[in-house]
Amino acid sequence: MEYKYQCDGMITLECQSPVQPIFDKQTASEITALVAKDLNAVLQISSQSALVVCGATYATEQLLQPKFPIQNATEQYASAAFQGQLNTDQVLSIGANDGLMPAGLQPNPSQQNLIHLPFCLFTNDADLATRFEGDLMHKGMLPPPTYELLNGLIDSTINHANYMTYLDLIAMMHNHFEQLGLSHLWELIEAALVNDAPKKALVTQTHNHFYLVDHLLFTPYFSWAQFKQYFAASSTTDYINWLMAQRLSLGAFAVHGLEIKAFKAENWPIDGDKVCLGSFEKQRIKQTFWQHPIEATPEMPNQVIYFEDPQAGVVAVSLPLDDNQCLIYYPITPQGLAAIEQEIASKRGNEYQKNTVEFITNSDWLT
Repeated sequence: MEYKYQCDGMITLECQSPVQPIFDKQTASEITALVAKDLNAVLQISSQSALVVCGATYATEQLLQPKFPIQNATEQYASAAFQGQLNTDQVLSIGANDGLMPAGLQPNPSQQNLIHLPFCLFTNDADLATRFEGDLMHKGMLPPPTYELLNGLIDSTINHANYMTYLDLIAMMHNHFEQLGLSHLWELIEAALVNDAPKKALVTQTHNHFYLVDHLLFTPYFSWAQFKQYFAASSTTDYINWLMAQRLSLGAFAVHGLEIKAFKAENWPIDGDKVCLGSFEKQRIKQTFWQHPIEATPEMPNQVIYFEDPQAGVVAVSLPLDDNQCLIYYPITPQGLAAIEQEIASKRGNEYQKNTVEFITNSDWLT
């Protein structure tokens, strides 16, 4: 495919309720014809151009991932379809067969009200590529024919519909995270999206540490004992704030396609100027939880104890051992607690005795 410029855009739909329609080939073709007409009206497309439209809708998080997998898969199908001079200046629609899109283009399940129908415009016209990035969102409110078609196809009322570029969507998400007070998280996500070889470190006020290298996100996990030692924390509230921020941050990173690599913080602090990925890998936590032994205190009951917080839920789980030691488990992912319980059941049987205590009043048992 011999085009100099690839312009990646989408129709963005804000719906009243969560929907995620996938269109068959005939419907995708009808949508594509209207998209081509709309883009030509807004951008005055020259003859040295081609268009491909995906007949499916995607959540923001699936589109905005490192290396833009949906965008790249679309480009690959276009490259195969637009080979040779006879196939230039063409329009391609990609629809579903039995509810399934071609490989690489299947939408992930989502409950978002904001969905996007992506397309790629290929051109040799430099001015067109410039207008695409500069004018599409400002001039691209969906005209009535396209709006009415989509509104009739989607099982929800469309409140707002607009053409926009990938860069427009990135800017919109930047503002969204900023309004939530989470702009520091978006800095890392955006770095992974727009930089060729991203490398960035972030330390938050709640002592969360993140190290981004390409699409890999390294982060240390602290036990309560380590947190007290490393950050001179005397209040369990500080630890809960760290834990809640850690869970929120990793959830945001994961849905945007960053590969989370948690590691044990056995040596601290880390020299920010000499980040050693090899050291992170050696200490990496490969399960959905991590554990470390401590000496059991006389006050601790001889049973499995769940340490809970009203906001954070289960903070840690302790398992007494035979040699006056106690094994402390910390869940890392939402699946971590179930994995911990399976681990304990393999050691104690399914009917093991357990007790639940408040983390804030019994945190000394974890040190």
